[in-house]
Amino acid sequence: MLDQSPDTTRPAGSGRITADVVIVGARAAGSSLAIHLARQGRKVVAVDRATFPSETMSTHVIYPNTLARLEDLGVLEEIEAHGPPPLYTSWYHEGRMFVAPHTPERGRDWAHCVRRVTLDDILVRAARRAGATILEGHRATGFIGAGTGDDPLRGLTCLTPEGAEVTIEADIVVGADGVNSALARHVGLDREKVMPTETMLYYAYWTGVDTRNTQDFFFECPWICAHFPADDGHHVITMNGPAEARKEMGDLQEFYLDKIRSIPALAARLKTATQVSRVTGTTRLDGFYRQHTGPGWALVGDAAHFKHPASAQGICDALHAAEVLAEGIAAGDWATSYPAWRDAESPELYAFCKHLREAPSDAAMRVVMDAFIKDAHLARKMVDVWARSSRPWTDVIPHVPGMEQVTGLSVESVLAEFAANTRVAAPKPAAIAAE
Repeated sequence: MLDQSPDTTRPAGSGRITADVVIVGARAAGSSLAIHLARQGRKVVAVDRATFPSETMSTHVIYPNTLARLEDLGVLEEIEAHGPPPLYTSWYHEGRMFVAPHTPERGRDWAHCVRRVTLDDILVRAARRAGATILEGHRATGFIGAGTGDDPLRGLTCLTPEGAEVTIEADIVVGADGVNSALARHVGLDREKVMPTETMLYYAYWTGVDTRNTQDFFFECPWICAHFPADDGHHVITMNGPAEARKEMGDLQEFYLDKIRSIPALAARLKTATQVSRVTGTTRLDGFYRQHTGPGWALVGDAAHFKHPASAQGICDALHAAEVLAEGIAAGDWATSYPAWRDAESPELYAFCKHLREAPSDAAMRVVMDAFIKDAHLARKMVDVWARSSRPWTDVIPHVPGMEQVTGLSVESVLAEFAANTRVAAPKPAAIAAE
């Protein structure tokens, strides 16, 4: 369908714009925030150095709670027009498997896997339709104000694709610019409660694979490979294993293919398929929190809080945080209500990431597979952790004999291990780039 929204890819006027809110970054966190604020009648500008559609690293999977948020944003129907199949979850280990749906939310008991080249473009166009100005291909180069009590942030400067400088003045500046947030560096924010990763994650896109209605995890301890049928006939094939193995891999592409070949059930699916992207990923997956708000500024998405991607919470957290921040801006209490929400909402799943970031062992997998194969209700509770409709230490861990020895005895005992882990902010850059 022809998009009838106005062309807001270029700034109007003489190179100076005023807005209620300016957002650095226009992907899932930034564009969803822009939609909420524009619906409130606010003047919103988002800048991003990328042009859309374009890719970025992601865990791709969207669970029922986040599908509901996408529906509220008015984009779920357009996403589903790209054909991502509804996915239940299956785990395979030592010749055994279980499959489980989620507890339904708004009638949906499945997940979708959607590439960011599709998702982000749809959200950007929806933000424009809502009335936000989205400046693609604009590189943020500096901020106005120090972000302190006596010198709050008041805007930013950026360069157009043609190299002209634009100044955007705003009451609130939001960093939706990822783990390496330029706004966070500008105001000197440390990473707090850092949870070092023990595993890495790499993936590639494939076509020509038979589509199925499950996201399949193959546990070949200490490695996990997974198959996620996605949008527009694409499939995401992932490889997750000990981070220390990365330096010994040599040829990443060949190692990735060898790992797939070592799992006959997965290799058989890809026998006549075509890999259509390079292998993408990283070992830099340490979890953290940053201060969420300050004078004239706020952070959303991975800029504010990052969980290990085995939790698949990046898109969920981005959309949920944007919604809460927008509500706080409407109420006038965003500087306190938004961080208070995070303090209440995030600890248990962040603690569970201590387990998810570890390489699995066959002994531990035998215990959980025994439990989930015998008890379908418990298996559903386990996969519901990813959909945020069950709680690990309430609904799962007490019901799996010995699981607490792997995950930790309590949320508090796990988080205490990381409470004092701080990574000091790098010096401010001479120039910044929105992510």
